[in-house]
Amino acid sequence: MKKFIKQFQKTSNLAKLDLIIKFLIAFSGIALTIMHFVDPVTWHKLPSYLVTIILPFIPDLIAKINLHTSTKLRLAYSSFLVIAMVLGIDLDWYKTLIIFGSPSYDKIVHTLSGVFSAFLAKEILDNVYDGKDSAIKSTSTSSTSAVKIKKYSTAFAFLFIVSFVFFIAAAWECFEFSYDQLCGGHMQELNAPGVGDTMGDIISAGIGGIIFAFFLRKK
Repeated sequence: MKKFIKQFQKTSNLAKLDLIIKFLIAFSGIALTIMHFVDPVTWHKLPSYLVTIILPFIPDLIAKINLHTSTKLRLAYSSFLVIAMVLGIDLDWYKTLIIFGSPSYDKIVHTLSGVFSAFLAKEILDNVYDGKDSAIKSTSTSSTSAVKIKKYSTAFAFLFIVSFVFFIAAAWECFEFSYDQLCGGHMQELNAPGVGDTMGDIISAGIGGIIFAFFLRKK
C-alpha cells in the first residue's frame, strides 16, 4: 500500500485524475452489481455492471504488451466511459434522458465519441506513422549537424483522422446493436423506422471528429 501511495504521489496531476476516475468507475460497477442482487428487477443489467468493472483497466492491460498510450488519451478514455457506460448504459440515460421531447443522450454520446476517436487517431498518427524525413540544421558552438525528424502533411493528417472517426462510428453502431440484442439494452432506437437513428449517430460522431480534426491535424 505504501508503495502504491508513493507511486501515486510521483505521477502527474492528469495521471492522478485518470486513476481516480478509473477506480470510481470500477467502484460504480461493483456497487451496481451488489444492487442487482438486492433488487434484480430495478437493477437488471448484470452483464453491463460486470463489464463496467473491467473496462477502466483496458489501457493498463494493453500496456502489458508494450502498446502504451498518452496520459491525455487515457484520461479521455476514462471520461468517455463515465459518459457512455456508467451514465448511458448502467443508469439508462440513453432511454430516460429526454431533451426537447425525445431521448437525446445517444446523440450527445456519439458526438463526444467522435471527439475521442479524433484524439485516438492523432495518437496513432504520431506514434505509428513515420511520415517523411525533414532535415533540420542543429547548430552548436562546435559544429553544425543535420537532424532528421519525421513529418506528415496536415492534409493527410486531416483525412486520416476523419476517416478513422467514421470507421469507429460504424464499429460503435455494430457494438450498440449487439449489446441491445444480447443484453436487452436501449443504446439504439431499434423500433425507429429505417436507418435514421444509425445514420444520425454516425453523422453526429463525424461532426465532432471533423471539428477537432482541424485542431489536431498538425504534427
